[in-house]
Amino acid sequence: MSYQSPITGSIISQSNLLAGTADLFLFDLKNEAMEHGFKTDEPWTLQLCSDNEISDLKKKYSPVISTRLHPDTLLSVFLLVKEKLQQPLHSSDLAITENNIARDEKKHLAAYSSKRSH
Repeated sequence: MSYQSPITGSIISQSNLLAGTADLFLFDLKNEAMEHGFKTDEPWTLQLCSDNEISDLKKKYSPVISTRLHPDTLLSVFLLVKEKLQQPLHSSDLAITENNIARDEKKHLAAYSSKRSH
């Protein structure tokens, strides 16, 4: 599947679109980590969230970095970000399907540090 860029008009493959979305999310994580003085051993926890879950995370943790994605790209971007952060995939990560995401109304990829609660 490919998309046409609204800015340049060029064709963008889905894999390039996913990689670009993951890279932008990682860029935001890096900036937030620097701004909030994260230590090098302080990892991000990644989570797929519904609207209610993202609201609850924002009440509990600071900062919470999130991006709202279409359900058909959410899982791929989540897995790419985990890979680029060199975080291991757990069995629960591998069990996620696009059907689960749609059924559970997951719309957000969120990152937070469990060490930084309000």
